Amino acid sequence: MSNTSIAYLNSYSWLGSRLGLDRIRELMNRLGNPQVRLRFVHLAGTNGKGSTACFLASVLQAAGYRTGLYTSPYIHTFHERMQVDGVPIPDDALTHIVDRVRLCADAMDDHPTTFELVTAVAFCWFSEAECDIVVLETGMGGGLDATNVIAAPEVAVITPIDMDHMEYLGDTVAKIAQAKAGIIKPERPVVSARQRPEAAAVLAEAASELDAPLRVVDLSRLSPGAFSLAGQRFSFGDLADLSIRLLGRYQMENAALALTVLEVLGAQGYTVSEQAIRQGLAAANWPGRFELCAASPAVIVDGGHNAQGALALADNLARYFPGQKVTFVMGILADKELDAIISPILPLMKRVYTFTPDSERAMDAADLARHFVERGASVEAVEGGAGPALARAMDAAGADGVVCYFGSLYSVHEAREALGLWS
Repeated sequence: MSNTSIAYLNSYSWLGSRLGLDRIRELMNRLGNPQVRLRFVHLAGTNGKGSTACFLASVLQAAGYRTGLYTSPYIHTFHERMQVDGVPIPDDALTHIVDRVRLCADAMDDHPTTFELVTAVAFCWFSEAECDIVVLETGMGGGLDATNVIAAPEVAVITPIDMDHMEYLGDTVAKIAQAKAGIIKPERPVVSARQRPEAAAVLAEAASELDAPLRVVDLSRLSPGAFSLAGQRFSFGDLADLSIRLLGRYQMENAALALTVLEVLGAQGYTVSEQAIRQGLAAANWPGRFELCAASPAVIVDGGHNAQGALALADNLARYFPGQKVTFVMGILADKELDAIISPILPLMKRVYTFTPDSERAMDAADLARHFVERGASVEAVEGGAGPALARAMDAAGADGVVCYFGSLYSVHEAREALGLWS
């Protein structure tokens, strides 16, 4: 059963992050290196990786390519992490591939981490499924991330870089950018989102040293159009009146990044028609990113969990609900930059209900509440997780109010499931 397979992958014995490629290289060698038979678009960055990957995979699928998609974390089921043409890995495939990976991993002196095991399973699945191209999202870093066991990708993609995972990647944006730049390969194209100056400088230097052609998305080509809670329209270059259902100004920028990547792929011989672009962008769906999950009251569920994400969230709330105060529901992991995350939302806040995420790294709801009390906010700590906190917030907001859950992608499923959303 797949539950047994997932339990093995998530065993406490090898949970945690240990950056480095030695273990994943040995594991892939033992498995016959299925990744060498695949072509990749490789994404690293702090924010927007999942949404950009989703746009890319959806368009490539619409263009007729058998497309793999590897992302993390999942929202509802583990199987979501590896998809082929939008379909998560089936139970039987997961079971037999985990059995193969387990035999190889358990024979190793230095056992792979959970993320390394999952990455190996994904490579095996994508190879068995005979994918034409795989959109591959890094887990946390870049150069030392397990996904970087691949050879040169068709294109490397760097989404916006911000402060996150500092204990592993460094305590400055420049150091984090250096880690992310590790996916850049010699003489292979790189496409970057608009970055902070210190991150942009690091990426430019890394690309130059490797003779890797670097292209930065040109946001002057992006023209926003009409938007509502049902979706938004925009133009990019010669492509007029494109439609996406993902909400938020930054999703247009993520789509523009994906379109720039597609232009680079086109120069390499990939055929992607305008019809495929329009169809793929319109079909792309990525839960938990400024997602409208209920209408009365309006409930926004957002996985934002760092300073850049909080700024984007505040901007979008003001854009979609001008002049309205928001009732927030928040749970967060203890290793986040709390002050930088809280500050942008304070001016919009009516009241906040805190909860403790289901994680060993979670900040206790009462401790989080004290941070809001110190800032003069109206706050209540709620026991029982995201569901009860969300119910309290919706009652308090009333039918005409606005409720926003945010703080951790790992608890998005609790909020969505409490609202009757399962996929």
